Amino acid sequence: MVEFFSLMFEFLVFISPLLIVLFVFFVVYTLYYNIKIKLIKRLKYRREFSEYGVFEGEELFIIETIYNNSPLPIFFADVESYIYGHLKLLGSPSPLLGEDGAMQLIISRFHLMPFMQVTRRHKIKCTHRGYYKLNTACIVTKSIGAEKTAYFDFDAELYVYPKTLELSRISYPVNVIQGDSISLRRVIHDPFSISGIRNYTSGDPFNTINFKATAKSGFSGVHSIKVNKLDYCSDRIFMIYINFQTSPEIIGIPTDIYERLMEQALSFAASFIGEALHSGYKIGLAANCRMINGERQIVFPIAGGLYNIEAILKEMAKAQIRCGVSFSWLLEGKTRAEIQNTEIFVMTPYVDRSIDEGVAALKSKNNAVTVIELENEEYNKFFNFAGRL
Repeated sequence: MVEFFSLMFEFLVFISPLLIVLFVFFVVYTLYYNIKIKLIKRLKYRREFSEYGVFEGEELFIIETIYNNSPLPIFFADVESYIYGHLKLLGSPSPLLGEDGAMQLIISRFHLMPFMQVTRRHKIKCTHRGYYKLNTACIVTKSIGAEKTAYFDFDAELYVYPKTLELSRISYPVNVIQGDSISLRRVIHDPFSISGIRNYTSGDPFNTINFKATAKSGFSGVHSIKVNKLDYCSDRIFMIYINFQTSPEIIGIPTDIYERLMEQALSFAASFIGEALHSGYKIGLAANCRMINGERQIVFPIAGGLYNIEAILKEMAKAQIRCGVSFSWLLEGKTRAEIQNTEIFVMTPYVDRSIDEGVAALKSKNNAVTVIELENEEYNKFFNFAGRL
């Protein structure tokens, strides 16, 4: 019996420090967890796209930046947010939901030392045209039997422009009045038309230097000087009309076939707009589609320069594949009165008397008009065998 009590005493003497250590650890952990809840609310977090606008099929990054604005470390801070399924997160499995409504969950775990900033990049591929916006993310911290969440609001937007096509096989309509348009690339700059700002290169004239932009960027050598990017003088003027209205002869066209047909029209328009920018031409766009902001059409007057073309592409990114107004009404709009001596594309799924009359009115003002009747294999098959009244 004496030996038993002796062993028990030795055991208690041995285990007492361990119990004290466990007790202290539990107290410290509980205090740290309670403090951590307050610390994560003090974090500075931002998520943004590496590009403001890209074409369908291109890749870019979602950039996360987090900063621990406290003198204590923060471990196991999980940042969670959802992104659209059409922004395919490379290196991750496919979304489990349907293709149209799929959302992808991004979880980033951070371990932050005091006053530490971490930047992390996620590569994505833009698989579908559209306008995408990220607004909210949450930071989750967990403990034994408990979980706390802090929410962060921010604005990050991305314009995915229509997919570009190869235009080398397409013949452009050429207005007979504009017969002196020889080169696709203009060699004379317009000193009164500024399309942007770029870095200085050898040979740039002194009068193109933008002193205000140079001062804002900081001077670190000759090549850090900013100069105005001038538009090219060009005598070629283009206008594109896109008809989202289907023919009265077609009934019950499946939505997927109609959407692919109109996406094809948007892709052609985006490709041609890109060529116009590269060649220094002026271009305008009109389409009778609905917009995500509720507008029922797109109308851009003819103009040149990077900013005008960028604005057109942004509107095309926000276009819905739905008809907003009749195409005949669009052709009779205020843009027609201003269009003269212009090369015009009219892209439409069908041609009828009202469209012919609108085209004739455009031609009466010395415009060269090319009508492109939209088609693809699926649409033709449906139209020929199932779609006619």
